[in-house]
Amino acid sequence: MKVSYPLQEAADLKEIKESLKPFGGRCAKIVDGSLEYQIKEEQESTAYEALKAKGYIS
Repeated sequence: MKVSYPLQEAADLKEIKESLKPFGGRCAKIVDGSLEYQIKEEQESTAYEALKAKGYIS
C-alpha cells in the first residue's frame, strides 16, 4: 500500500529510510513536502507512529 504524509520539516531521506526498514517500508521519497512510501497494510499504523514520534511527520 502506498501512503503519503506531510513532513514537519526538511528531513534527511536516508534517516527516514533507516527508520522505515524495521517495518518493511520501501521506496520512500519526498514529493512536494510530503513523505511517500510503500508499506504492508498491517505495518502502516506502527510505522506512522514511529515516524511521528521521531518528529518527521505531523
